[in-house]
Amino acid sequence: MTFSFILLDNCTFLGNLPIALALCLLPFLLGWLAATAFHKVGWLKSRITELTADNNGLNTKVSGMTSDITDLRVRISQLEAELESKNEQIRKLKNDLIICESERNILQSKESTGPGARAAAAAATVLFAGTKYKTDDLKIVEGIGPKIAELLNNAGIMTWKALAETSVDTLKDILIGGGPSYQIHDPSTWAEQSRMADNGEWDALKKWQDELNAGKTT
Repeated sequence: MTFSFILLDNCTFLGNLPIALALCLLPFLLGWLAATAFHKVGWLKSRITELTADNNGLNTKVSGMTSDITDLRVRISQLEAELESKNEQIRKLKNDLIICESERNILQSKESTGPGARAAAAAATVLFAGTKYKTDDLKIVEGIGPKIAELLNNAGIMTWKALAETSVDTLKDILIGGGPSYQIHDPSTWAEQSRMADNGEWDALKKWQDELNAGKTT
């Protein structure tokens, strides 16, 4: 009988062992999970603090850069306004220069020739490259046709001497003032050609014009 009770008690103990072990392990697991969670929460709080500090630093940098960009935009606007003002001054000075050179050329023409001399000069002709030209006919210059000659005359350039003393930039401005169809012409050789004509260097002028014409066909 006693032996039967012992066996019964042993069976009962063995049946309750998993429950007992579970009851023992449960507090341990809960404690471990709580400790892990507490550690994780602490690390997350620390990380949030670091990220918040970094974010504040970045916000400060962004604010500084935004301020710098605003200052640069204001400065760019000021410089653009100054540039436009300078360009307007340059345009005005170029126009004034054209007017002054035109007036100078007219005065030089009047001073260098009297009424009789001007009449004789108008009647005089030059045979050049098989064509007769009146003295100071600007069309003797390679690249100058009747319309450009008229444009130059209207600007006060009436003689070879006057054309020889006119700068390339001034000639370009005169062509620009004549309209788009005149802007394609290159006046870079006109002054030197006029100087040769004014000095009677006909052979040199003919040779140069032949070279210019040959350059157009190559």
